[in-house]
Amino acid sequence: MKPNPVHEFLLPIINGRHFGSSSSSSSTGRHSDFSPAAKPKSKCLAEGPSLWTAFWQEFHPENQPSERCHIPGDGRNAVDRHWAQFAAGLPQGAQVIDLGCGAGIVGRMLLNYRNDLSITGIDFADVPTPAVENLTIHPWVSMEAIPFDAGRFDAAVSLFGIEYGNIGKTAGELGRILKPGARFSFLVHHSESEIVCEGAFRRKGLRELLSGKVKAAFLSGNIASLDQLIGKLRNQFPDEPSVRLFTKWLRHHVTRTGAERQLAWQNLLDGLNPEVALLTHLGRSAKAAAEMGNWLGSLLPIMKMVSVSVLRRNSGEPIAWQVSGIR
Repeated sequence: MKPNPVHEFLLPIINGRHFGSSSSSSSTGRHSDFSPAAKPKSKCLAEGPSLWTAFWQEFHPENQPSERCHIPGDGRNAVDRHWAQFAAGLPQGAQVIDLGCGAGIVGRMLLNYRNDLSITGIDFADVPTPAVENLTIHPWVSMEAIPFDAGRFDAAVSLFGIEYGNIGKTAGELGRILKPGARFSFLVHHSESEIVCEGAFRRKGLRELLSGKVKAAFLSGNIASLDQLIGKLRNQFPDEPSVRLFTKWLRHHVTRTGAERQLAWQNLLDGLNPEVALLTHLGRSAKAAAEMGNWLGSLLPIMKMVSVSVLRRNSGEPIAWQVSGIR
């Protein structure tokens, strides 16, 4: 399961893990001004495994595993019910593979309902590998090249994971490693879900914040121009906390020397570009109704049955596509 960067990244940044507070260092342990607690991120992190590895290593240490992703409102209950029902239908001692498992959230949920199951999680990043009985996680493993014998698994699951890969190659691997009659269930990002819509809005705000116009005004030390741009940003994104936080941060540092402003801007890029990249991946992975036919085309030839529906909140808002069936 890929965590939702909309909420997961903001809190560490606010807490000073990328940027210190504007005041001097104190007993809180925060770094002042431009002494980020975390190692600056390189541009190469814009791509898949390295990007997600940095995410998991920095924001999800092993002693604080992320138990579940952010799912708004009563959607979390709907997701829990979904996995409870899926677990109930599995054979005794079933071997289950979790695609794009992250920290193993789905595996933990399944084992809460059925401790006789054996869960194998794979993820293409260097994800945490918690010590949970009957749950084994293999980092650095691609869904497109699964290193297990044919017919090993009784079931396959994924929560916001399988859609991040190449579905054509992943489908071929599923056809190989799943036993005939094996069950599968994938919850896939829906393009109209609150998670995806909120992510798109946040990404737009961050891109505007990092735009050439804001950069030019800040680096030149043009306070009047920067204030005008900040006003427009806050009006355009009134409920986006990152815009409020970082426009205030830029305004505070625009009076520094030219060299200090250059360093400040680079720190801003190092801190926020990884999140922009994650939000871009989120938007690309989400599926609209018009895309589902093509996306499912790779699964249909190898599965005995495939059903598609929309998992919804009580209000009717979509949470995810529910793709289930039998091998």
